Amino acid sequence: MPKLECEFCQKEFTTKSNLNRHQRQAKYCLKLQGVNGEEFICSCGKHFAWSTNLKRHQEVCTFKPPEKSEEVQVLQETVRSLTDAIKELANRPTTSKITNNNNNGTINLQAITNNYLETEGNKHLTEQIVMEGRQPEIAVKIFDGHIIIADKARKKIRYKDEEGNVSTNSRKLVQEFYKAIQSKNKELADKLYGDIQNSVNELIAEDRVADSDFTKLLTAGTNLQDRLMAIKNVADGVIDDNSSKLLDETLKHVAVGC
Repeated sequence: MPKLECEFCQKEFTTKSNLNRHQRQAKYCLKLQGVNGEEFICSCGKHFAWSTNLKRHQEVCTFKPPEKSEEVQVLQETVRSLTDAIKELANRPTTSKITNNNNNGTINLQAITNNYLETEGNKHLTEQIVMEGRQPEIAVKIFDGHIIIADKARKKIRYKDEEGNVSTNSRKLVQEFYKAIQSKNKELADKLYGDIQNSVNELIAEDRVADSDFTKLLTAGTNLQDRLMAIKNVADGVIDDNSSKLLDETLKHVAVGC
């Protein structure tokens, strides 16, 4: 079943209803949408994100607030007003500073072009990197200085694409990276796999299939082929268990390593 991706935070869902519910209720997604979530509070103390939920709750809520004296009501109103004023003053300069810093940083970013990805990616790609499956480390190196970490926990980044437009589509950037190095990666992987096959054949000829080296070679060959297929699928936009794992692994490296 094809997955539906949230256009604001890139979280994936299997149904349209789940996606819509997420975009209406998830606080971090609402923040990315520029929506300031308003809380609705029942007199019993329960908080709700939507007024409709509060109304449904109040229809069955049995809580009855105690009667308050006029002095207590005035005092509570004063405290509430002061609290709101303090929150507004505390949030205003911080929000402005973060926004300005992000905007200034984004303006100064260099665009990540396909030519840059291919040139720099292939320059760092070696047989050892391919054998050990450390391609995500190359992404960290070549993205460094070209992206801004917008949300490390959710692996959100900002960068300038081929046309110089600011983008937050981190999955697309990773896809373009693997598409750029796919050809050389396959060339190196094929050579390594050929070497592994030769070594396996030698052990078979020497009747040493029970040796631990034989098992290690088979494991290395399997891992090499799995990683090769995962890179191809990420580059082609085909998502399965292996390619999804590689995609998440790379995004995690980039968000933490840059």
